[in-house]
Amino acid sequence: MGPSVRPVLGGCLLALLAAAPACGDVNANDQPFAGMVVYKDPAGAFSMRLLEPPWLGPISFDGETAFFVPPSNATITTDAAVVLAEALYTLQVVAVPGAPAQLAAGLASAVSSSMPTESNVTTASGATGAEVSWQESATVFHRNAFVSAPSTATYQIMFTAKKTIADDPMVGQMIDSFEPK
Repeated sequence: MGPSVRPVLGGCLLALLAAAPACGDVNANDQPFAGMVVYKDPAGAFSMRLLEPPWLGPISFDGETAFFVPPSNATITTDAAVVLAEALYTLQVVAVPGAPAQLAAGLASAVSSSMPTESNVTTASGATGAEVSWQESATVFHRNAFVSAPSTATYQIMFTAKKTIADDPMVGQMIDSFEPK
């Protein structure tokens, strides 16, 4: 590459970097679904948006589809239980029988470690449901949404994290993007 080409390429690279949003610019409060990719269930049961990376997966087991955010020191293994136990965040999606409001109320009454917070959910696709958030321990937080599908199925969307996620806007957008088929 000749000396006259380097400044032009360097200038083009700088212009591209200046135009590209920085990681800090992805703000779930200001830009719905910013930086997210669409995941479509292979069976066509649902779709949703994930920020990828850091979310990895899916791992499918026992009728569940799971995604996770690994820690920097994650164990390299094919054991889903180990992967999900080590993860900074996990997301599990499973079809469950029952109506969203009753399922959320049942879960909220079963949570004994803290006072759960309940709320209604309406996704961007128009699906409705209910949500329950609670803190299990100092380092285990849950946020579960039950979303009705066009059929009689309800989907349970289970988030677990090592930090509070009750009001996390990115988790909220992932729930909001959930579209049952």
